[in-house]
Amino acid sequence: MTETANRPLPHEAQYAAADHGKVPAFIVYALYIAGVFSAHLLSPIGVIVAYVTRAEASTWVRTHLDSQIKMFWTVFWWIVGLGALGVVLTPLLVGIPILIVAVILAFILTIWFGVKSVMGLVKLINGRPV
Repeated sequence: MTETANRPLPHEAQYAAADHGKVPAFIVYALYIAGVFSAHLLSPIGVIVAYVTRAEASTWVRTHLDSQIKMFWTVFWWIVGLGALGVVLTPLLVGIPILIVAVILAFILTIWFGVKSVMGLVKLINGRPV
């Protein structure tokens, strides 16, 4: 009698497997959102967590982790490009307007990163794939 009482029900095991990786995906979103307020210092930690945990994640959670990785690298390379543009063109007098545009674009990119992270977090909490 005690042997059957300790075993999980089949649907409980299926539900646990279906949500595998949900907590790390939640942590990545939290790090990304916190990264917006910390000059993206926490975002690399989030992408490392996403890379480490995506292999064991269930299918729908993996869509979140893959999207988080793609979003990180998209923002990273845009910021690198805008920074390089600012460094190369700022010493020239022509570079000052371009530097202003680069800063504005970096700000818009940061806002996009934060909004996309919040929207992904809402989908994750509701149990929907990205």
